[in-house]
Amino acid sequence: MTAQKEKLVLTVQEYNNLYVAVEGAVGDWACYVGKVSNGVQKVRDYGDKIGEAHARFLFPEFKNLRWRP
Repeated sequence: MTAQKEKLVLTVQEYNNLYVAVEGAVGDWACYVGKVSNGVQKVRDYGDKIGEAHARFLFPEFKNLRWRP
């Protein structure tokens, strides 16, 4: 049995918007936005995907991962 690496999930709040960046299973990532009041899990599951340039600005921690189109 092999141990699975925990995937990185980071958040940034701007005013009433919550941005949730999620690492994928194959060295990629995506970022979603929703209302702060929705919470991290709901934004992650149902938020609107934002563009790559804005996401990379908000989350430089993901610079070594491929953007998920």
